[in-house]
Amino acid sequence: MNRYKSDHMHNTSIVRNFGSVAAIILFLISTVSCEKTDYDLLDPEDAGVWTLFNTTDGLPGNTVSDIQLDKRGNLWLTFPGQGCAKYVDGTWTSYVNTNSPLLSNTVSCLEESADGSIIFGTSTGLSILSTTNTWDSYIDPVNTMIVTSVKVASDRSIWVGTSDQGFYVNRGLGYIKTFTEVFKKINVIEEDVLGNIWIGTDNGIIRWNGTSYNYLSQKEGLPDNRVTSIRRDSKKRLWIGTHGGKNVAWIDNNGFHDLSLMNGKDSCIVNDIFEDRRGNIWFATTDDGLIYYDGIVPKAFRVSNGFPENTIRSIGEDKYGNLWFGLGSKGVVRYTLPIN
Repeated sequence: MNRYKSDHMHNTSIVRNFGSVAAIILFLISTVSCEKTDYDLLDPEDAGVWTLFNTTDGLPGNTVSDIQLDKRGNLWLTFPGQGCAKYVDGTWTSYVNTNSPLLSNTVSCLEESADGSIIFGTSTGLSILSTTNTWDSYIDPVNTMIVTSVKVASDRSIWVGTSDQGFYVNRGLGYIKTFTEVFKKINVIEEDVLGNIWIGTDNGIIRWNGTSYNYLSQKEGLPDNRVTSIRRDSKKRLWIGTHGGKNVAWIDNNGFHDLSLMNGKDSCIVNDIFEDRRGNIWFATTDDGLIYYDGIVPKAFRVSNGFPENTIRSIGEDKYGNLWFGLGSKGVVRYTLPIN
């Protein structure tokens, strides 16, 4: 409670007014805090509200590999081994291969296409749910297509990464496969502000400029050659996280820059990167917790200061601007940002 002190205050009406204001503030706080929260506020300076959801709340699983918001305001989550789910205004709807034509319950990623269809990357190919609730699919007729990433580019082309078959591109005439042994494992695909496609692999980055591919590695400035996350932010920077690099990197017109996540280790595994509506950059890591960067100093949320676990696999945002953090084994955390 705020402490009120004044050596020269004698006006009792002012004291009564202060008491009324304090009562109103306490009432508002109690009203906002009525929703279910599973642990106390982690960061009093930000004054946000944190809520944990797991299978007891309707989730099909507690490991969340991807989170995406579609144009209609539906929030989609994927659960390796348990299919996927849609969250709309407090209600969860689950999709598995026993109640839908989903190819496999092992769903690693999803993306919305230009026509509003939802593309699910599964362990056997692509499942596509249209806006009219009809299903379609794509399966490689020759090789097992274990999908790891899907990106719909600004030109409407669809890029699909796999665990050991390289990547596929559909420019409207079907999926064309590109495979080389050195770049067979694709972890993430992103597009920059110029329309270049960045493909993060276990052996560096492949960049497509619209006419040709070139290659980036640690020699050019990557923290590590195993690239696990790439994200474009509102300042036109491209953030790059790796599996084992000491820092994360970001790229602008002046080239590569390093940012230490200050985890006290010689390396960090970055699973996902996201920018919130206030411009903070969030990093989902393995074992090092949830880290956010406000442009000054990175700050970590871990078990040691109240977060449910230290492994976060994915980050997304709902139609209200709330952030969602997919955990490694304990469900998903929703963070309602402060109004200011």
